[in-house]
Amino acid sequence: MAGALEGATAPLSMEGLKGSPLVQTERHRARVAALAERPRRLAKTVEIAARTGKAFEVEQGQVFRVTCIEGPQVADFNAFGRADPREKFWSVKSRIIGSSHLTTGSQLWSCPPWTRPMLTIIADTVSRDALPGGARTHDLLFSRCDARHYETVFGKKGMANCHENLASAIKPFGLTQYDVHDPLNLFMTTGSNEAGKPFYLTSNAKKGDYVEFHAEINCLIAISACPGGSSGPQHYPLRADVFTLDKV
Repeated sequence: MAGALEGATAPLSMEGLKGSPLVQTERHRARVAALAERPRRLAKTVEIAARTGKAFEVEQGQVFRVTCIEGPQVADFNAFGRADPREKFWSVKSRIIGSSHLTTGSQLWSCPPWTRPMLTIIADTVSRDALPGGARTHDLLFSRCDARHYETVFGKKGMANCHENLASAIKPFGLTQYDVHDPLNLFMTTGSNEAGKPFYLTSNAKKGDYVEFHAEINCLIAISACPGGSSGPQHYPLRADVFTLDKV
């Protein structure tokens, strides 16, 4: 064990030491930039009505864009491996490796035993301007909303929620509510206060803002246009466009 630590100049972490594949390099950033600029052809478009969910497949090497087409709208986002849907997005691992808030260059990692990048964010148009409390957008702090949350906290039954939206979205693909997992909350603007409690602000995304992902493996993507209050006073639809990149 001692030999394994020889030469270490800092405490070991999930990011690892110099040369770790988890550290973003100039080569990684150059790849991301090149993918964002590659010519592409539209393969399909998926419309996600306000307060509902949809799921769609993407092939390895394809790019897909999630857009706030009418105004700021939080998108609770799940991802599954198509070869084996037990491989799913691991929000905690992605947060530890990347950040509590993802953006261009960030990767979405899958759970054990696979533990590999599923998706890479290659474009993000949401403003990175300073926000109250150090809040940022594209959140990995919050869970999805669910019916029991609304019933327990607010005493309201039958409230629309992201857990059920995502469960309905993946049902045609043979999955159930038990496969729904903690999300990446696209377009959700959040932070952590001095007591360590997460908070959210009205989303700072604007009409036309989008995030693009490059598929590192074949994936099933599920998105809920969150019916909760994190988007702001109004709920809007979302659109997902899937592109096939031209060969170079």
